[in-house]
Amino acid sequence: MVYLILVIIIVSIWDIKDLKSRNKKKDLYVYVSIMLLVSALGIFYYLNPERDSFSKILLSLIGKEG
Repeated sequence: MVYLILVIIIVSIWDIKDLKSRNKKKDLYVYVSIMLLVSALGIFYYLNPERDSFSKILLSLIGKEG
């Protein structure tokens, strides 16, 4: 899991520098929010890969059988 976090951080820094140099503020906000979501879901999976999937949890919350 440490490698996943390191790769995400390194790629994010590289991409954020590129977006800042091209002065693309809206793209930067979208990129950061997607990277945070990907990081959270990656950590969620790698902490315990044997648990119910995220989609199954969401379906159970809305009352559908997953």
